[in-house]
Amino acid sequence: MQIEYVKGKIMEGRQSGFPRQYGPERSDHQPGIPLFPQEATRDLVVTFILVAMMFFLSAFVTPFLGPARGPQLSELIVPDWYLLFSWGLLKVADIFPQFTIGQGTPLKTEFSAAFWGDLLSGIPVIFLLILPFIDRGREARPAKAPVRSAFGLAFLIAWIFTSSLYSIREVVAQRWVSPNGAALIPDFTMKWFFIIPPVLVGLTSYIALRRLGYQPMRRWLVPYVAGLAAIVVAQSAWILFDPAGLGVEARPFTVEIAIALGIIAVPTVAVAAAVLLAPESTARKVSTWAGALGLIGFLAFYGGVAYLDQPRALGWVLSVLWPNMNTLVLIPMFAVLTAWLGTRRPYSTYEYLLNECYQCGKCHTVCPVTKVEDDALGGLNLVYNTFKKQHDGVPLWTCLACDACSAVCPLDIQYSDYILEERAKVHARMAADGGQRE
Repeated sequence: MQIEYVKGKIMEGRQSGFPRQYGPERSDHQPGIPLFPQEATRDLVVTFILVAMMFFLSAFVTPFLGPARGPQLSELIVPDWYLLFSWGLLKVADIFPQFTIGQGTPLKTEFSAAFWGDLLSGIPVIFLLILPFIDRGREARPAKAPVRSAFGLAFLIAWIFTSSLYSIREVVAQRWVSPNGAALIPDFTMKWFFIIPPVLVGLTSYIALRRLGYQPMRRWLVPYVAGLAAIVVAQSAWILFDPAGLGVEARPFTVEIAIALGIIAVPTVAVAAAVLLAPESTARKVSTWAGALGLIGFLAFYGGVAYLDQPRALGWVLSVLWPNMNTLVLIPMFAVLTAWLGTRRPYSTYEYLLNECYQCGKCHTVCPVTKVEDDALGGLNLVYNTFKKQHDGVPLWTCLACDACSAVCPLDIQYSDYILEERAKVHARMAADGGQRE
């Protein structure tokens, strides 16, 4: 009878605010507070108050600057840490074409390195400003928005880090030198460091988030990991077999360099082969062991060279690895990490879905069992309580699987599927035990 009440929507007139439409296409959502003018006005008022406080402090509380900098301390002057990324973008802007439009007219515009640097510096800020307008969905979990989340990780974190490192390129060139006195990380490598790490972080994050959302990612893993492995193998072969790859001064240490390249390339190739040929469970184990053994092997090699007191050999090994750090250091790490994240065992389907519940109470309102069962009146929902193990085992069998809770769920979670799956598991255990329940 209660099921018929729910299907006939008889209970709608008895519950204030009860939805009269069902499913994801409902049009009777309760409106929230609009961005304009309410939220925009409030944010502007708060912003103006903060700016006024800054003006007041800067006018009446003059900070003590201290004595002048001694010229013997450092020749490099850099801004504070939170502006290092902008400083690095200003330095890398010279790779863009520089020209002038409207020469000799009032509309003269110079596309100089300073212009490109300012434009690059504004990209993270612009993204934060337009995010409320492009992100109009109701789902905020990273796994439900993998493109947006991966873009944020790549540009708002990785890109800012790489640009901050490039801002101190003079310190890197001065402190990190090879045995022949050359810069260990040339400026060309550091400029590519702007592009390769953010791209790797973005793609790896996308694959990991999609896998977290219980999506098969084999079609992404195979070309991505195999392509990274091919780059590492090609770069290692060029260094070892091309006369111009290793250099004359490093030739006496070919054996040590080959061992170091083998420790890097072998795990990468093994992971790519496992992703391409083996099942996901096997590929996950191979990626775990390959990453662990690769790290142990490199540390053992480093310790062995240091133990044999061959710092010159270790210096030439680093002089080969660090100029190619984008391909020989970062790519193997991301290949193994991506293979592990893309093949790891995610949450179970219903564990992932039921964890989305934010306890709005609509399922409890519409559930017919809560009207007749005293034990269910104090809980949120039969299915939710079963999932959280907050019950005595009865709700698993009192649920009618009528899907009334799924019909009103704002997140469109199919609760009855979980109940039916759990009952099937119990029946399977009973059959294995000879039909006897514990």
